[in-house]
Amino acid sequence: MKNLFSKRFLALGVIASLSFTACQKAETEANTLQSNKKDTEMNVVGSAANATAINGLISESAAARMQATYKKNYVGKNYTEHVVFNIEDLQKYLEQLKKTYNSDKVYVYFGQYDEVTAPSPSYKGRVSVFFLGNNKRSNSGNFRSQDIGDGSTPGDGSNYLNHGSIWP
Repeated sequence: MKNLFSKRFLALGVIASLSFTACQKAETEANTLQSNKKDTEMNVVGSAANATAINGLISESAAARMQATYKKNYVGKNYTEHVVFNIEDLQKYLEQLKKTYNSDKVYVYFGQYDEVTAPSPSYKGRVSVFFLGNNKRSNSGNFRSQDIGDGSTPGDGSNYLNHGSIWP
């Protein structure tokens, strides 16, 4: 009986030891995979990598390359390098699109100022961007419409935004 009891303890000890070793190995492999994944994410999206992924983020090097290509291909008197928008204004605009127009998308359009639309005469001919939400409340089904489909006067509010500063 004593011999049988010792063999059982020995078997339990061996099983426990193997299980402990297997668990440690699996944990080490998981940590290595997590570390590699984190390193890869950091290379892809720079310091913006966190628990909440944002679809479409690009690396700093990709952005710099795209900007250099743009500068090489688009030059002249109407040249615009970038347009700057205030984050607070964009947040308010996006909230209005969701609430008023039931928008779930934002379009970025490219435009050019003329004598009527230019905020100052020096901007005439310059390229700019403007945003447009997809108006899902329009009676006509036209997402560009200012009509919000509630019987109010068409043109109330705006699902267009353009007031950023352009450079140079």
